[in-house]
Amino acid sequence: MFASPTRRRLPLEQFKPAQWRSATGPSAVHRSISFDCAGMPLRQGVSMKDLRLQGTSAPLQGARDPVLAHTGLQRIVFRIMWPGYGHVEWCRAIPVVAPNGAPITRVALAVQIASSFAHFVEKSQYETPSSRDWMVAPSCVRFEHLFLISLHNTFEDVWQADVALDVC
Repeated sequence: MFASPTRRRLPLEQFKPAQWRSATGPSAVHRSISFDCAGMPLRQGVSMKDLRLQGTSAPLQGARDPVLAHTGLQRIVFRIMWPGYGHVEWCRAIPVVAPNGAPITRVALAVQIASSFAHFVEKSQYETPSSRDWMVAPSCVRFEHLFLISLHNTFEDVWQADVALDVC
């Protein structure tokens, strides 16, 4: 439950691979990564706008924690599947290991996710959604409404964000 009465969770449509890939059997799923503002109640998320403005200086709980080091992954495939925008393909590779071999930190990963959402919103506002319920447009859902709650491994190296909107 969110502390803000105007915040609500965006429905998460999990990526499902094509049937030919599902024949390979179940893939290992890694634990989720949470994102919260330092000093604030847990599971409220962090403003993506603040992440874009403050970058790696954003006050994120556990900001410097290395994440995904335990997975052995070099990169993840970040996918956005927004309700009503199934026709908008949004899939980006995010490197999770630096050239020096250091694993990505929680805040660096959050900034990359926020950046990806900023570009998605910029592109999608010119698309016609199949449903207007979660419409991305200057008069509807805007980037500054988005809060990053967590990141989930949905299939192999594919990860998707749990996002909330706070529309006053």
